[in-house]
Amino acid sequence: MADLTRAEAADALVTAGGALLAIAIRSVAAGAVPLTVAQHRALVLVESHRAVTVNELAQHLGVDQSNASRHCSRLASLGLVTRTRARHDGRAVDVRVTPSGRRQVRAVRAARRLEIRQVLDRMSD
Repeated sequence: MADLTRAEAADALVTAGGALLAIAIRSVAAGAVPLTVAQHRALVLVESHRAVTVNELAQHLGVDQSNASRHCSRLASLGLVTRTRARHDGRAVDVRVTPSGRRQVRAVRAARRLEIRQVLDRMSD
């Protein structure tokens, strides 16, 4: 890598980034429940918190509250999250991951790790 110019290194990183993005997108299908990439991202964000409100989720995702609410409705209908009224604010809704949601996230992460390991195995030191 020491022989690479900064431009060549940048090109290599762009290529690697594209490959990792493709792996991330493909691996969403490894879960037991079919989800879109956006729904999976929402599930991952919920899973990484003890509880998150729909408004907080919208901020993390960079979408409006109605989009986040639709993601939560879909995830709840699939049994991957639960929604309850927030104790701190009766107008807010807390979203929590279920055991099935945790299994979904773990399955996708495992598929990603496996595919990345396979790519690394084909590379020279």
